[in-house]
Amino acid sequence: MTVNREYKAVKKTIYFILKDDLVYYPPVLSILKVSTELGWHAVFIGNYADDMQKKQLEAKGVLFKPTVKMSDTASMPKKLIEKLRFRTQVYKYLNELAVTASDYVWLFHSETLCLLHKLVGRYRVIYHPLEFTLPKADWKYRLLSPSLNLSETVRQACKVVCCEYNRAQLTKGIFALDKLPYVLPNKMYVPDEEESAFPSDIRKLVSPILSKLKGKKVILYQGVFLDRERRLEEFCEAVRTLPDEYILVAMGRGSEYYEALKKKYASDRVLFIPFIRPPYHLLITKEASIGVLSYFPDSTSIAGVINPLYCAPNKIFEYARYGVPMISNDIPGLHYLFMQYGCGETVCSPMTTEAICKAIGQIQAHYADYASGAKRYYESVDVKKLIASILSD
Repeated sequence: MTVNREYKAVKKTIYFILKDDLVYYPPVLSILKVSTELGWHAVFIGNYADDMQKKQLEAKGVLFKPTVKMSDTASMPKKLIEKLRFRTQVYKYLNELAVTASDYVWLFHSETLCLLHKLVGRYRVIYHPLEFTLPKADWKYRLLSPSLNLSETVRQACKVVCCEYNRAQLTKGIFALDKLPYVLPNKMYVPDEEESAFPSDIRKLVSPILSKLKGKKVILYQGVFLDRERRLEEFCEAVRTLPDEYILVAMGRGSEYYEALKKKYASDRVLFIPFIRPPYHLLITKEASIGVLSYFPDSTSIAGVINPLYCAPNKIFEYARYGVPMISNDIPGLHYLFMQYGCGETVCSPMTTEAICKAIGQIQAHYADYASGAKRYYESVDVKKLIASILSD
């Protein structure tokens, strides 16, 4: 009871709500950290698997309220029940914590908004979709929320935040918003002192990996593995034709595609590393010579086309943090960025192993220039200033 009374006494509180585990969303974690530094009291409603960082945030006053864990493999009826349980838990927490008129409720993901759309009429809601979404909700959410009008709900939100300028323009047009959403790039906020505080279990995991990278030119892919959108076959093939000093490292969340790639390509030249919880994965990132970005449109849906074309990867800032030049397939979201800052090379379609090797050679021939461009891009975005702007009244 003491905790709740203390939180009710605070004038400015942000209630962050995420239906998935926070450990997989570095940009959300960054917003949470920055908001506390800006003087806001933070309450996170959802799950966070990193106990160490969770305790550190709790020491800074962040209150965590756990929710039901969503299962990707459960049957559809069970998934629907989990979503209803999640909604019930969120309503219960917000009622107990007595949200005031000066507080914000920051909702991440369109699915979260669909489940909790009634919050928009009650509180100052910041809607942050993370990915581009269409104005018509999926049938599952229309079933669970029969009164949902997604377009009207988004228009009634206090503020809308997008992770990239083109998506902000598309969101404004499709949802008929009065003004352009705030643009908050997916840049991780990691203070220098935090970067050096790696726990012992992470060091134990990473040390043998680092020993394999010593003296090598590391071409690094980090992120999720999706066979349609994040294709890596060409990069795996390309490294085989490069000199022995080059190796490809693929790091991220496992999937059927991850396992298939690993089975086909794993070797001394192509290393597969499991997901390392952020920000500790940066121990690997800083060893990279070139960072890979792979975003291919998926024609099975409009969102599957728009999201890759105008990608907003947090990994681009993680590469740039250490001055790591980048290489990607040719999409507008990265093509014009690379042109503006000179931080990478795009490979035109069709993407071949020969074209990839040629781009790598171009980067290596002018490495200092590309590295400098990457640093300039990293420093061009002040994520703390942008979040402060969003939270200003």
